[in-house]
Amino acid sequence: MKPASEKPGLKVLLCDSSPNWGGQQYRLVREARWMHERGHRVLVLCGTRSELAARMRIQAPQVPVETIRSWGGPLGLLEFLWKISRWNPGVIHTHSGQDAIWASLFHFAGRTVVHSRHMTVPAQMKAHRKFPYRSGCSRTIASAAFIKRDLAAVTGIPEDRVDVVGEGVDLKEFHPEVSGLGFRAEFGIPVDAPVFGMVAMIRADKGHKHFLKAAAEVLKQFPEARFAIVGDGAESQVRRLTRRVLKEFPGQPSPVILTGYREDVPEILAAIDVLVVPSLQEAQTIVIPQAFATGKPVIASEVGGIPEIVTQEENGLLVRAADDQELAAAMVRLAGSPELRHRLGAAGLDLARRELVFGRKMELLVASYLRATGRAPVTDPV
Repeated sequence: MKPASEKPGLKVLLCDSSPNWGGQQYRLVREARWMHERGHRVLVLCGTRSELAARMRIQAPQVPVETIRSWGGPLGLLEFLWKISRWNPGVIHTHSGQDAIWASLFHFAGRTVVHSRHMTVPAQMKAHRKFPYRSGCSRTIASAAFIKRDLAAVTGIPEDRVDVVGEGVDLKEFHPEVSGLGFRAEFGIPVDAPVFGMVAMIRADKGHKHFLKAAAEVLKQFPEARFAIVGDGAESQVRRLTRRVLKEFPGQPSPVILTGYREDVPEILAAIDVLVVPSLQEAQTIVIPQAFATGKPVIASEVGGIPEIVTQEENGLLVRAADDQELAAAMVRLAGSPELRHRLGAAGLDLARRELVFGRKMELLVASYLRATGRAPVTDPV
């Protein structure tokens, strides 16, 4: 029998009212492209000024995109209602707050509505934020198991109405044979220098300041070490981080490299020796599976959904969030032990190949759609 993803008839509207670009939107692009390539009909609906719209036209030009001028007010709602009624999707899949609330109207009209939850769940949620999950959809998709548990506890929805679809990685794009020599040459990093990398939006909750404090401690024992910070953010956040780097690492060449936003993430992960994720809170970041698929070990904060894929002493090291000394000690340990880096990296690669393949995660997503529509999957995609 054919797997779930090959069943005909899925017509999916992917909505995202957020104007920002981040892991959530990056994931939506990949989801849309995957479904289109497998014969499903997909339409993406986002804001006129959304970064997602621009990225979709570059990274998935085969998938149609429509926009709404404003996600606030009655005119925006009318435009939303008109676009959905005109396109007539079989599944409406929302990814942010406002689109989830508006799509709930279609749930009451008998349509199949699925909400995604990519972020941590606050201990207290206002009633209108709980409403889409509790009463306005057929199923909810959580990006980590802890989000599923928290959603059930906070909103009161049964856990059996929540499916977990974690982050997946494309093994054709991320693999150990990717070369990082070009990245090292671009920034003058010696081939044998240990490199620690952060790949994340520049935001306070991502823990950049803790990474820098730990880097200063690592340099006392390994002065040849380098620290790459990859990513962009709000202009004020970038300026603040740049000033901190110049103040705390005044020498030239600086051991800390600020690359800004980069598209060549496979080459960056190939160039570094250890990925560091010092987040203060995190649902489940795509960069960890990408590092695993490249064969690199991970040091990460023990928060959110990270411990669901990073196992202490098996494929990485877990540290307490905001504990600069514990983070520095873990970095020093890996800087001084190529053997440990290799062992942890090999275990991460094995996990990526067994459990974190993007196509398998997409099978879980399609299976959730089929449950929502009342059509059981033909085969178990797990």
